[in-house]
Amino acid sequence: MYPRHDWRPLPAARGEVRLSPDMPALRTGSGDFLRLHDLPGPGRVPTYRYLLRVRRAALEREERVRASRWPQGRREVLVLGRDRLSRTLAAELARSGADVRRTDGSDHGSGRTPRADAVVDVREAPQRSEPDERLEQLVSGGTVLLRGRREGSRMLIFPLAVDGSEATPDQVSRRRLAASPAAPELSSWLSSSRHDPRPLARATLTLTVARCLSILEDWAAEDPAVAEHRRLLRVIGDGLRERTHTVLGFDEPAPRPQGPTR
Repeated sequence: MYPRHDWRPLPAARGEVRLSPDMPALRTGSGDFLRLHDLPGPGRVPTYRYLLRVRRAALEREERVRASRWPQGRREVLVLGRDRLSRTLAAELARSGADVRRTDGSDHGSGRTPRADAVVDVREAPQRSEPDERLEQLVSGGTVLLRGRREGSRMLIFPLAVDGSEATPDQVSRRRLAASPAAPELSSWLSSSRHDPRPLARATLTLTVARCLSILEDWAAEDPAVAEHRRLLRVIGDGLRERTHTVLGFDEPAPRPQGPTR
């Protein structure tokens, strides 16, 4: 039979310890089990000092894990926007270990280029009709750019921009119009779409945050999955499923597709 009741929280840190002589161990905040090779002496003070030593070792280990997950040069993330989605995304990125800054975009609008390894522009606002040239310039300067926009009750996450060869949101819109059997209707709806006052469904928000986090962590870790993130449009919220569409970038200028006149 395995012991079940000898675990105690680690002071001021994530994790638990078990100090029984037969199986001293540390369970880290991430769920890993580490064996402890010694035990504190009798009494409260030696035990407390011992726990502080274990805590210090646990924090150092967490820092090493964080550094490997978000290495230098791929750690500073700037999140644009002040809506609920932006706030949640920034909080989860920080919890994951990234160095996160947030801005409402006013400094970006003044022409000052924010300095970061990655910029996240995923908001509950609809897509603009005109491309954002300043964001495009960030990519040419070596900054990775992840964009997403709300479209009714669903969220669109655009291809991760790494070197500028990926499809931009404007190119994605043109691809959609070119492929749609209802291009005039789609064009009309997109050009008239306004901010939806209703809150984004919690499940859609959660799935969007989780997907953005996995994309950025893959990029920070130089995971081979980044190649897929750079060419996929993701649609989240339609029946609580994620749908993906391959969208490749193309050289400009390219004509904007026009639907048949009615």
